[in-house]
Amino acid sequence: MKVEEIMQRAEKLRDEIWRLNKAYFIDDKEEASEDVRDALKQELIALEAAHPEIITPDSPTQRVGAPLDGRLPKIKHLTPKESLTDAFSHEELLDWIDQMERALGKEGVAFEFVSELKIDGLNVTLIYELQEESYVLVRAITRGNGIEGEDVTHSVKTIESVPLSFEIDRPNKPKLIEVSGEVYMPKAELDNLNLALEEDEKFANPRNAAAGSLRQLDPKIAASRKLAIFCYELGKDTTEALGIATQQELMEFIRSCGIATNTELRLLQGLKEVEGMYEEFQKSRDSLPYDIDGIVIKVNDKRMQKDLGSTAKAPRWARAYKFPAEQKTAQILDIQLQVGRTGAITPVSHLSPTHLAGSTVTRATLHNADEIERLDVRIGDTVVVQKAGDIIPEVVEVMTNLRPANSRKFHFPLHCPSCEGELVRPEGEAVHRCPNTNCGAVRQEKIEHLVSRYAFNIEGFGKETIDVLLEQEVVSDAADIFFLTYDVLITLPLFKEKKTENILTAIESAKHVPLDRFLFALGIRHVGRETAEILANRLQWPKSELTVEQSNASAGAQAALFGEEKTSVKIHGITMANIATTLQAQSPEDLFLIDGIGDVVAKSLSSWIAEEDNRALLHKFENAGVIAVQPEGSHAEQTLTGQIFVLTGTLPTLAREEAKKMVKDRGGKVSSSVSKNTNYVLAGDDPGSKYDKAKDLDVAVITEEEFIQLLG
Repeated sequence: MKVEEIMQRAEKLRDEIWRLNKAYFIDDKEEASEDVRDALKQELIALEAAHPEIITPDSPTQRVGAPLDGRLPKIKHLTPKESLTDAFSHEELLDWIDQMERALGKEGVAFEFVSELKIDGLNVTLIYELQEESYVLVRAITRGNGIEGEDVTHSVKTIESVPLSFEIDRPNKPKLIEVSGEVYMPKAELDNLNLALEEDEKFANPRNAAAGSLRQLDPKIAASRKLAIFCYELGKDTTEALGIATQQELMEFIRSCGIATNTELRLLQGLKEVEGMYEEFQKSRDSLPYDIDGIVIKVNDKRMQKDLGSTAKAPRWARAYKFPAEQKTAQILDIQLQVGRTGAITPVSHLSPTHLAGSTVTRATLHNADEIERLDVRIGDTVVVQKAGDIIPEVVEVMTNLRPANSRKFHFPLHCPSCEGELVRPEGEAVHRCPNTNCGAVRQEKIEHLVSRYAFNIEGFGKETIDVLLEQEVVSDAADIFFLTYDVLITLPLFKEKKTENILTAIESAKHVPLDRFLFALGIRHVGRETAEILANRLQWPKSELTVEQSNASAGAQAALFGEEKTSVKIHGITMANIATTLQAQSPEDLFLIDGIGDVVAKSLSSWIAEEDNRALLHKFENAGVIAVQPEGSHAEQTLTGQIFVLTGTLPTLAREEAKKMVKDRGGKVSSSVSKNTNYVLAGDDPGSKYDKAKDLDVAVITEEEFIQLLG
């Protein structure tokens, strides 16, 4: 054939392969067998091999690139990733509806939902960039910690249901299109894969197989495993730039780009239809070609989604309606105690191995002494085990008819299994605690918490590594990590040259940590991620211009760390001394006035900073060069401190969540109901009963314009 004919043939082959792939992966229609599709692809491979000049970047043959030569790089997400709140019963869904109605200030809202199957896979975000007239896939990122994930572009490009490029017919074309979805491995492909693996290499479930395949450095491995994807969301900026008004329209747009969406997408009116879909797929889930663990329900209207907003980690307008946890039986071989970072003692049952929800379980929590007594659990019993939220195995029932004659009651010990200190059980609590702050197990857990991904996120610090550091008495508390040196580490078991360099580089990089992560990393009782974020954004933290040593990018982080080039730079940060001063200045009453901070958290935080050892720990962090980075967001003057607002009706220009944030950023609280303690009711159109109650109680009712003036 002439070159022109070869180019025409190649173009026809590309178009036909894409058409057949689209029919199979997106439209769920098999217009040609897999053998036929493979034959066409092989012909195209042969043509391009003979004539490399005709290869195009989006050719089906170009999906497999070169292997990577090291660890997967981290990439920051354009839009921070959120997790869905789970629901396990109809009652929890009713509570959700009630929460949304209260948040919107309306009763009896006729919610319209978009619902789809909840695929048990690996969350991945695809980034497409506008290049001339086409959007080209430039990046694929795992969910990671929600802020940044691993770059798996090389593997995702091998997935045939992921288009490498597409065009859209829209007047507004954003520079980037951000699409989120779930990469999964079909059940049949998992069976084929496990047949070829040794027993100890087999994957327990399709999700593990998909995750393991995507993280391979060699994309040929991912290509050989026939992964697939279902996409279901766009980034906030993408949605707004395209002017998308509903979740249904969003899904139709994704599909129009040639990106696979789940074919079981449904528009549902109210919870009755939601329950119908849930029951249908609870019965038929085993017959599906992929794993699901429930359905996802989302409010269809995008304006309503914006008004409802999100918590620190989850959208208020969506729920994952999970199927009941799979239950199995196992025999209790022993009961042992586990010590947590706050000294909490948790009894854990050691079980005969049982396969539960895709993994082999050998341990399950018994929660506390009261639970052991309630269940009458004995060593030797046969028990029913399930995964709470499909994650944490727990014992839910004892099969007393199978109790052996030699079963033994468990008597809760009086002393800590780690330090032998006497356990205490605070009044009103179900949990026993070890009060010894120098307990080895408590120190171990505190360090593990500090280096975890939602705290300092320091790679290389597994349990085994921390064990060695404590056993060798190299560290005694979490702050000691930042004083580690090459000369000390290289002499320890497990620490070879490369591991030592990697850990020290990770430590150096972690010294400038976001304030909310630092507060969470301290392990203060009752201060979780959401509470830490509230404190970081609501308290007035004095920030300073600080001169710090930073690795020279051109020299490389490791080169700079080990005695070569470093550069002095100025950053705006918060010193440990200022953190201590700010926390000490807050009384429990002051903290309680912050929306989202309850009495228990306020007292816990005040007690923590009152302890001299904890203030000394902050001082130690300061000496190590740790700096908290000023959080982004509003730090407006606290002009509304102590003021309680209630929002009702539809505001002319402000979204409800936007107005709430304005109140909270200035120190005010937002309540869902009107009382004599309410200071202002911010009313829009169709305000409803809250307006009437405000008038009855003589509470000030203000318009949006008056609200803006009040803010100053």
